[in-house]
Amino acid sequence: MESEQYPIKLDIVSTSIDGCGYPADRKRAVIGALEGEQILVEPLSKKKGKRFFRIKEAIKTSPERVEPLCGVANVCGGCSFQHVNSDHQLKLKEQYLVSLMGPLQPNRWAEPINVNSYSYRTRARFGVRYVEKKAKVLIGFREKHKSYITDTDSCPIMIERASKILAPLIKTVQELSVRKALPQIEVVAGDNQIGLIFRHLEPLTNADEKALASFSVTFEIHIFLQSGGPETIKKLFPKDVKEDFFYDLPDFNLRFSFSLQDFTQINLEANRCLVNSVVSLLDLKKEDRVLDAFCGIGNFSLPIARSASFVYGVECSETSIKRARINAELNSIRNCFFQVCDLALSSQKIEALGDVNKIVLDPPRSGASEFIRGLPIQNIEKIVYVSCNPITFAKDLRVLVSKGFELKVAGVVNMFPHTKHVESLALLSRRGN
Repeated sequence: MESEQYPIKLDIVSTSIDGCGYPADRKRAVIGALEGEQILVEPLSKKKGKRFFRIKEAIKTSPERVEPLCGVANVCGGCSFQHVNSDHQLKLKEQYLVSLMGPLQPNRWAEPINVNSYSYRTRARFGVRYVEKKAKVLIGFREKHKSYITDTDSCPIMIERASKILAPLIKTVQELSVRKALPQIEVVAGDNQIGLIFRHLEPLTNADEKALASFSVTFEIHIFLQSGGPETIKKLFPKDVKEDFFYDLPDFNLRFSFSLQDFTQINLEANRCLVNSVVSLLDLKKEDRVLDAFCGIGNFSLPIARSASFVYGVECSETSIKRARINAELNSIRNCFFQVCDLALSSQKIEALGDVNKIVLDPPRSGASEFIRGLPIQNIEKIVYVSCNPITFAKDLRVLVSKGFELKVAGVVNMFPHTKHVESLALLSRRGN
């Protein structure tokens, strides 16, 4: 292959969840290629022994291909599937989940949760680089398989306010004395607020701080500075405004406050639909006692508490548990109890486990294997499992089925449109229920 003269012609026979198309021998991964296409390709990179190519010219295109809304979608690493229509994106994600689950299939596949394709992302870490040759600052996601920052002044998957400020933000950073010492700007947003965290390797001058404060006033943006780890984040402007952000779950008449360090879903509209689905699958009765494992700031706990007898939220992060308690108080919810507990440690004991009949699992990417391994099932009627990693999701489901649960429902949540990330949802019931 090293002696091949490029570009070469390939027939693509499959599309993978990694955003690449593959010929029959699967020796080449072509970024952005789709099944059924015939294309001319040229080399792009080699990683972990795998050779990646880019499309130079399309001879035959797939009917699933669409024109990306973003002008740099084929270069930017922020998205993998803007060139694919929304229905086919969901199909690819569902097929991937099915393949991971193997012979374990649910009694019913749920309709995918798919509520928005653009202007959805409320969190992002943008790279920043000052390019000497161009005398220009670049702010954005890194290029596909490259360390370069994508040259763009908008991002249609970000919420609209974040996308619109990217061009003036670039202009402002261009004028800072520390423009070469800003490796990252993080975006964090709630329903009505948006904040920018400037990671800086050198101290800002008074003029720099005044420029950022002016930007804050003009665009009604909260500005934060970060000189080291997360503990060094401090508010720059506006000084007199409370820095807690919030999002609402209007179907449950709930408001959640959160800080910059708290975990929240990046797609708030999809999250609202996800919460509705979790509550619906639990089929709550007024006498139900529910454990919300990996509860975070109470995203599922508080909606469940509206219908259940009581809810126990368990989470290893002390700051998340503190925030969950604040949110319960904020919403005048008295039947939620929160406990700090590392569910990844088999030695940890959950005080409420013997007193609940339903469970919600929403673990990190590493899954919930330790928790599941020691789970007593005699009193558990239903488990609703939410996952951001389909690999550990499928693995954990197999363990739960081996412990006596039946997989009733499974489905995909399109929490991250245009990306390769797959959010999944399942309902399990104890056999005999």
